[in-house]
Amino acid sequence: MAMVGHPIAFFWGYRTGGIFQNVEQIQNHLSSDGTIIQPSAVPGDMIFVDVNDDGQITAEDRVQIGNPYPDFTTGFNMDLNWRNWDFNMFWYGSFGNDIFAGGTRRHDLNMPNWKSDVLNRWTEDNPSTTHPRVTINDPNGNFTRPSDFFVEDGSYVRLRNLSLGYTLPTRIVQRAGAARLRIYGSAQNLFTFTGYSGHDPEIGSSWALDVGIDRNIYPQARTFLMGINLDF
Repeated sequence: MAMVGHPIAFFWGYRTGGIFQNVEQIQNHLSSDGTIIQPSAVPGDMIFVDVNDDGQITAEDRVQIGNPYPDFTTGFNMDLNWRNWDFNMFWYGSFGNDIFAGGTRRHDLNMPNWKSDVLNRWTEDNPSTTHPRVTINDPNGNFTRPSDFFVEDGSYVRLRNLSLGYTLPTRIVQRAGAARLRIYGSAQNLFTFTGYSGHDPEIGSSWALDVGIDRNIYPQARTFLMGINLDF
């Protein structure tokens, strides 16, 4: 979404206020004139905020629910050398950005797999306050309405590169007719620290208005390498 006064490609949707636990809560979810805002809801459905106070949930109640851009990013690079050994470590971090995780599942279809958090969905025996009930029809729009239910903190810190090398003494290398020989091992994307529930918090974009939307991107691979640098 793009709008004057907001960051480009911000998330536009509905605010939620929890999950209805009983019929009494539904009947008490009223506008200022006493209208029941979600009369068709049942226990286990999402509570949506009637932003314009007109007694119903419509497209006019949509607001900014997230920002895909970080407050700041940071990097840390360290190079150490001791005698013939060399060590390099590079960390990268992104903080304050949001991720819209609603694209990880086709909510307009009934059969695609659910994430494991659906096991904690609302039922009569499990009055969850974090995950609404699951129904094929979804008359309340729990999963078809874009809402802050799908917005997660996308902050992360990643060890992007780690390498360790050893350069053989010159006198040994020269006997083999070479000028320099270095043996090394390295690893990429070794560790990622994040609270995001998806596969990878580093979400790219296919175009300017599709930033920070997780569409089940393939996570970046953890790679281990070993090699030799030989100079003549």
